[in-house]
Amino acid sequence: MREPLSKAMPPDVEVMWFQSGSENIASKVNAELAAGASRADLVLTSDPFWYYELKDQGCLLPYKSEAARGIPDIYVDPDGAYAGVRLPVMVIGYNPRYFTDNSGPPRSWKDLADPRFKRLISMPNPLESGSSFTAVALLQSRFGWDYFERLRANDIIAAGGNSSVITRMETRERPVGIVLLENVLKAWDKGSPVRPVYPTDGTIPVLSPIAILRDTRNPELAKKAYDWFFSDEAQRAIVRGSMYSLIESAPSPEHSLPYAELKKSMMPWSAGILAQMFAERAVIKSKFSETVLR
Repeated sequence: MREPLSKAMPPDVEVMWFQSGSENIASKVNAELAAGASRADLVLTSDPFWYYELKDQGCLLPYKSEAARGIPDIYVDPDGAYAGVRLPVMVIGYNPRYFTDNSGPPRSWKDLADPRFKRLISMPNPLESGSSFTAVALLQSRFGWDYFERLRANDIIAAGGNSSVITRMETRERPVGIVLLENVLKAWDKGSPVRPVYPTDGTIPVLSPIAILRDTRNPELAKKAYDWFFSDEAQRAIVRGSMYSLIESAPSPEHSLPYAELKKSMMPWSAGILAQMFAERAVIKSKFSETVLR
């Protein structure tokens, strides 16, 4: 996206881009803020809880962009601190080459706790991955910590990021995974056998917001860049990156469930749910460590 964004900005403006995992970006920006000011003007990651924290600390510049008016209210901060610009979702991935008999892969999150999937499952570490933490928070809210006790009994591996889960599925070390759909679709495009399952008890939305930092050196340019991310050009680039656009008229990623169908199966999301999970963030991470990582 760097090149098209650069073309959308004034010719004398250079767009600098730092790309990494959500936890790495949060650590970098938090360290810069603690030192006095961040070098970033905008942030865009898949860790909605971090945005809630930044807003709570007064680090975000409120901006109610007209360009984002098509985004559903449940994905937009009511005070304009941030807005969802794309929607990754957590699904179940599996390697069909492992399931050659009639047993078949899991079809729901609850299925993962079935003893027949013992030593077959892996997931990203939620202490390191913002998207994985969102999945853990929503799953424990729906099924309780007993569910994770049963995953632990099934010897689930929780390590690395989403790419590690894909690798373990491809090698059949762990042919089933809790993983971002985008990673499955990108692997599919590269010839991987890994395929997605949209769980019957709800796919997990992982809101990916964009926000302007309050100490931006050029608020007007930052707003112009912010607006561009909601343009047709940017949203189509997001879809080509195997993520869903939150704009209803946008296409869905190749090989994916159409967005209109996906919405019917997604777990609930709201500002209230985000606030509750943020308040319980430290407890959830601690409890997960005790339950699964012990």
